[in-house]
Amino acid sequence: MTVSRRRRFVGTAATAFLAVAAVLAVAQPASAHNTIVSTTPAEGSTITEQPEQLVITTNDNLLDLGDAGQSNQIQVTGPGDERLYYGSACAAVNGPALVMPLQLGEAGEYTVVWQLVSTDGHPLSGSYTFEWAPAEGQELAAGSEKPACATSGASTVEPSSEAGGVEPQSSSDGGLSGDVWWIVGAIGVVLIAGIGVLLVTRRKPEAPSDDQGTDTSAP
Repeated sequence: MTVSRRRRFVGTAATAFLAVAAVLAVAQPASAHNTIVSTTPAEGSTITEQPEQLVITTNDNLLDLGDAGQSNQIQVTGPGDERLYYGSACAAVNGPALVMPLQLGEAGEYTVVWQLVSTDGHPLSGSYTFEWAPAEGQELAAGSEKPACATSGASTVEPSSEAGGVEPQSSSDGGLSGDVWWIVGAIGVVLIAGIGVLLVTRRKPEAPSDDQGTDTSAP
Protein backbone atom coordinates (compact mmCIF):
# COMPACT_ATOMS: atom_id res chain seq x y z
CA MET A 1 0.00 0.00 0.00
CA THR A 2 1.46 3.38 -1.03
CA VAL A 3 1.82 6.33 1.30
CA SER A 4 -1.11 8.16 -0.30
CA ARG A 5 -3.42 5.14 0.06
CA ARG A 6 -2.32 4.58 3.63
CA ARG A 7 -3.16 8.19 4.46
CA ARG A 8 -6.59 7.85 2.86
CA PHE A 9 -7.24 4.66 4.82
CA VAL A 10 -6.26 6.29 8.12
CA GLY A 11 -8.43 9.29 7.34
CA THR A 12 -11.43 7.10 6.50
CA ALA A 13 -11.03 5.02 9.67
CA ALA A 14 -10.73 8.15 11.82
CA THR A 15 -13.87 9.63 10.25
CA ALA A 16 -15.83 6.42 10.90
CA PHE A 17 -14.63 6.29 14.51
CA LEU A 18 -15.64 9.90 15.20
CA ALA A 19 -19.05 9.36 13.61
CA VAL A 20 -19.73 6.29 15.75
CA ALA A 21 -18.60 8.12 18.89
CA ALA A 22 -20.97 11.00 18.06
CA VAL A 23 -23.90 8.60 17.56
CA LEU A 24 -23.25 6.91 20.90
CA ALA A 25 -22.88 10.24 22.71
CA VAL A 26 -26.25 11.46 21.40
CA ALA A 27 -28.17 8.21 21.91
CA GLN A 28 -26.93 7.25 25.36
CA PRO A 29 -28.85 9.92 27.35
CA ALA A 30 -32.03 9.21 25.40
CA SER A 31 -32.03 5.55 26.46
CA ALA A 32 -31.48 6.20 30.17
CA HIS A 33 -34.28 5.53 32.66
CA ASN A 34 -35.01 7.73 35.67
CA THR A 35 -33.28 6.79 38.91
CA ILE A 36 -34.47 7.40 42.47
CA VAL A 37 -32.68 10.28 44.19
CA SER A 38 -34.53 10.30 47.51
CA THR A 39 -37.73 9.31 49.31
CA THR A 40 -39.63 11.08 52.08
CA PRO A 41 -40.01 9.37 54.50
CA ALA A 42 -36.67 7.76 53.75
CA GLU A 43 -36.25 4.02 53.38
CA GLY A 44 -35.50 2.35 56.72
CA SER A 45 -36.05 5.55 58.70
CA THR A 46 -38.12 6.03 61.86
CA ILE A 47 -40.38 9.08 61.94
CA THR A 48 -42.26 10.48 64.92
CA GLU A 49 -44.40 13.20 63.31
CA GLN A 50 -47.00 12.96 60.57
CA PRO A 51 -45.20 13.30 57.21
CA GLU A 52 -48.18 15.15 55.63
CA GLN A 53 -47.04 13.84 52.25
CA LEU A 54 -44.96 11.07 50.75
CA VAL A 55 -42.48 12.13 48.07
CA ILE A 56 -40.44 10.00 45.67
CA THR A 57 -37.88 12.15 43.84
CA THR A 58 -36.04 11.06 40.70
CA ASN A 59 -33.18 12.57 38.68
CA ASP A 60 -35.35 13.77 35.79
CA ASN A 61 -38.89 14.90 35.03
CA LEU A 62 -41.50 12.16 35.11
CA LEU A 63 -43.87 11.53 32.23
CA ASP A 64 -47.36 12.68 33.22
CA LEU A 65 -49.89 10.80 31.11
CA GLY A 66 -52.81 12.63 32.68
CA ASP A 67 -54.47 9.47 34.03
CA ALA A 68 -54.44 9.99 37.79
CA GLY A 69 -53.75 6.79 39.68
CA GLN A 70 -53.13 4.69 36.59
CA SER A 71 -49.49 4.98 35.47
CA ASN A 72 -48.07 7.08 38.32
CA GLN A 73 -49.20 6.03 41.77
CA ILE A 74 -48.16 5.36 45.35
CA GLN A 75 -49.84 3.04 47.84
CA VAL A 76 -48.98 2.89 51.54
CA THR A 77 -50.11 0.05 53.80
CA GLY A 78 -49.77 -0.08 57.57
CA PRO A 79 -49.03 -2.70 60.22
CA GLY A 80 -51.45 -5.23 61.65
CA ASP A 81 -53.28 -8.30 60.39
CA GLU A 82 -55.84 -6.23 58.50
CA ARG A 83 -54.40 -4.63 55.37
CA LEU A 84 -55.25 -0.95 55.53
CA TYR A 85 -54.24 1.73 53.04
CA TYR A 86 -53.17 5.25 53.97
CA GLY A 87 -53.18 8.37 51.82
CA SER A 88 -56.09 10.68 51.11
CA ALA A 89 -55.67 11.28 47.37
CA CYS A 90 -54.01 10.03 44.20
CA ALA A 91 -50.32 10.66 43.74
CA ALA A 92 -49.47 13.58 41.45
CA VAL A 93 -46.47 14.29 39.26
CA ASN A 94 -44.51 17.40 40.23
CA GLY A 95 -41.61 17.64 37.79
CA PRO A 96 -39.12 14.92 38.79
CA ALA A 97 -41.15 13.93 41.88
CA LEU A 98 -44.23 11.83 42.61
CA VAL A 99 -46.17 13.25 45.57
CA MET A 100 -49.09 11.89 47.61
CA PRO A 101 -50.76 13.41 50.71
CA LEU A 102 -50.29 11.05 53.65
CA GLN A 103 -51.46 10.68 57.25
CA LEU A 104 -50.41 7.55 59.15
CA GLY A 105 -52.33 5.43 61.64
CA GLU A 106 -51.14 3.13 64.41
CA ALA A 107 -47.45 2.73 65.18
CA GLY A 108 -45.42 0.12 63.34
CA GLU A 109 -43.82 -0.67 60.01
CA TYR A 110 -45.32 0.86 56.87
CA THR A 111 -44.78 -0.39 53.33
CA VAL A 112 -44.59 1.95 50.34
CA VAL A 113 -45.25 0.54 46.88
CA TRP A 114 -44.86 2.86 43.91
CA GLN A 115 -44.88 2.92 40.15
CA LEU A 116 -44.06 5.76 37.80
CA VAL A 117 -43.35 6.49 34.15
CA SER A 118 -39.78 7.47 33.37
CA THR A 119 -39.03 10.42 31.11
CA ASP A 120 -38.16 7.98 28.29
CA GLY A 121 -41.59 6.33 28.57
CA HIS A 122 -40.55 3.20 30.49
CA PRO A 123 -42.68 2.31 33.55
CA LEU A 124 -40.70 1.69 36.73
CA SER A 125 -41.78 0.28 40.09
CA GLY A 126 -40.41 -0.55 43.52
CA SER A 127 -41.15 -0.74 47.24
CA TYR A 128 -39.58 0.03 50.60
CA THR A 129 -40.48 0.27 54.30
CA PHE A 130 -40.12 2.75 57.16
CA GLU A 131 -41.09 2.82 60.85
CA TRP A 132 -43.78 5.04 62.38
CA ALA A 133 -43.37 5.83 66.09
CA PRO A 134 -45.83 8.69 66.69
CA ALA A 135 -44.88 11.24 69.31
CA GLU A 136 -47.41 12.25 71.93
CA GLY A 137 -50.21 14.40 70.54
CA GLN A 138 -50.00 13.13 66.95
CA GLU A 139 -53.41 12.66 65.32
CA LEU A 140 -53.72 9.21 63.80
CA ALA A 141 -55.54 8.32 60.60
CA ALA A 142 -58.04 5.45 60.49
CA GLY A 143 -56.87 3.88 57.23
CA SER A 144 -59.02 2.39 54.49
CA GLU A 145 -59.68 -1.04 53.06
CA LYS A 146 -59.07 0.32 49.56
CA PRO A 147 -56.45 2.71 48.14
CA ALA A 148 -57.49 6.34 47.76
CA CYS A 149 -57.33 5.99 43.99
CA ALA A 150 -59.54 2.90 43.83
CA THR A 151 -62.57 5.04 43.00
CA SER A 152 -60.66 6.41 39.97
CA GLY A 153 -60.29 2.95 38.49
CA ALA A 154 -56.64 2.47 39.45
CA SER A 155 -55.45 -1.07 39.97
CA THR A 156 -53.90 -2.18 43.25
CA VAL A 157 -50.11 -2.21 43.12
CA GLU A 158 -48.61 -5.35 44.61
CA PRO A 159 -45.25 -5.26 46.41
CA SER A 160 -42.33 -6.87 44.61
CA SER A 161 -41.21 -10.33 45.72
CA GLU A 162 -37.90 -8.95 46.96
CA ALA A 163 -38.13 -7.19 50.31
CA GLY A 164 -37.38 -3.49 50.51
CA GLY A 165 -35.23 -1.41 48.20
CA VAL A 166 -36.02 1.66 46.15
CA GLU A 167 -34.05 0.61 43.09
CA PRO A 168 -36.44 1.03 40.15
CA GLN A 169 -37.38 -2.07 38.21
CA SER A 170 -38.06 -1.65 34.50
CA SER A 171 -41.04 -3.49 33.10
CA SER A 172 -39.28 -4.13 29.79
CA ASP A 173 -38.91 -7.71 28.64
CA GLY A 174 -35.13 -7.64 28.74
CA GLY A 175 -34.67 -7.51 24.96
CA LEU A 176 -32.76 -4.88 23.06
CA SER A 177 -34.57 -1.54 23.11
CA GLY A 178 -35.31 0.55 20.05
CA ASP A 179 -32.48 2.91 21.00
CA VAL A 180 -29.96 0.05 20.92
CA TRP A 181 -31.12 -1.12 17.50
CA TRP A 182 -30.92 2.45 16.22
CA ILE A 183 -27.31 2.69 17.42
CA VAL A 184 -26.38 -0.64 15.82
CA GLY A 185 -27.94 0.47 12.52
CA ALA A 186 -26.11 3.80 12.58
CA ILE A 187 -22.78 2.07 13.22
CA GLY A 188 -23.45 -0.29 10.31
CA VAL A 189 -24.19 2.60 7.94
CA VAL A 190 -21.00 4.41 8.95
CA LEU A 191 -18.85 1.32 8.52
CA ILE A 192 -20.36 0.48 5.12
CA ALA A 193 -19.73 4.04 3.95
CA GLY A 194 -16.12 3.81 5.11
CA ILE A 195 -15.58 0.52 3.26
CA GLY A 196 -17.11 2.02 0.10
CA VAL A 197 -14.77 5.00 0.23
CA LEU A 198 -11.79 2.67 0.71
CA LEU A 199 -12.76 0.49 -2.28
CA VAL A 200 -13.19 3.51 -4.55
CA THR A 201 -9.82 4.83 -3.42
CA ARG A 202 -8.11 1.53 -4.20
CA ARG A 203 -9.58 1.38 -7.71
CA LYS A 204 -8.50 4.90 -8.61
CA PRO A 205 -5.24 4.73 -10.62
CA GLU A 206 -2.33 6.68 -9.31
CA ALA A 207 -0.90 9.55 -11.31
CA PRO A 208 2.62 8.96 -12.65
CA SER A 209 5.36 10.31 -10.44
CA ASP A 210 7.49 13.28 -11.52
CA ASP A 211 10.63 11.19 -11.98
CA GLN A 212 9.10 8.83 -14.63
CA GLY A 213 8.98 11.46 -17.44
CA THR A 214 8.27 10.66 -21.10
CA ASP A 215 10.52 9.17 -23.74
CA THR A 216 11.52 12.03 -26.09
CA SER A 217 14.14 10.16 -28.09
CA ALA A 218 13.73 9.98 -31.84
CA PRO A 219 12.54 6.67 -33.34
